[in-house]
Amino acid sequence: MKKTLLFTLLISFNLCSQELWTIDPNNSSIKYSGNHYLHNWNAQNNKISGLLNMEDISIKNIGVIAKVKDFNSGNSSLDSNAMRVVEALKYPNIIFRSSYIEYNNERIYIEGFLEFHGIKKNLKVEGKIENTKDLIKIDTRFIIKLSDFEIKRPSLLLRKVENEISIEINLSFYPT
Repeated sequence: MKKTLLFTLLISFNLCSQELWTIDPNNSSIKYSGNHYLHNWNAQNNKISGLLNMEDISIKNIGVIAKVKDFNSGNSSLDSNAMRVVEALKYPNIIFRSSYIEYNNERIYIEGFLEFHGIKKNLKVEGKIENTKDLIKIDTRFIIKLSDFEIKRPSLLLRKVENEISIEINLSFYPT
């Protein structure tokens, strides 16, 4: 299944004169954090997959897939509740595919589509990039709104969790 999803990400990539780089799962992660007036929470996924498409010496496309079930907060009750709220059985994957990338020595600007909870939204992020011969590292932070993805916010003591969720992404790619 994972290989099929990666192949799907690559369908839009131009396969001529390209070099594919793969995510290093040991040095890549996606974290999220949310807030409720009683407590804050966060979870991390270290089991992400993805590819980066280099054409000549330029990054042309990035595709990333994360399984919802692989986010771990360290609290199984919280994780179970989160899986129920985002309907992880119905929508098991979070997928990002870039449509435009611009970068210089230290900064990267990426536009693309984030698919989460069955909804595809345009996403624009800016981050840091380290680009060497054997490693491309991209770090970014941004906010998503649960309402943008039609996720019903759960309540605790009659108050809903906040709509905004902070996302932190650290990706390391190596040539395949």
